[in-house]
Amino acid sequence: MTEIVSSEVRTRFGDSARVVYLDTTRPEVQAEHGEMIAAIKENGWIYPVTVIDGEPMYEGAVSYPGILRAIQAKLEQAS
Repeated sequence: MTEIVSSEVRTRFGDSARVVYLDTTRPEVQAEHGEMIAAIKENGWIYPVTVIDGEPMYEGAVSYPGILRAIQAKLEQAS
């Protein structure tokens, strides 16, 4: 699913947005993103958690259309 979302984000938004998958079980990811991982645990969110621009947006199943709408909204706010 990550590849599909990543490809569609590239097609729709070009270099304005990108998809990054982070495996939170990896030590280097834990070191770099420990604060977000702690927030996910503290709030009892269910993986996968979709984070857009540092803000958790979805938990559990990946919402492909929701991700695209959220990215579009963020880009519109930034312009």
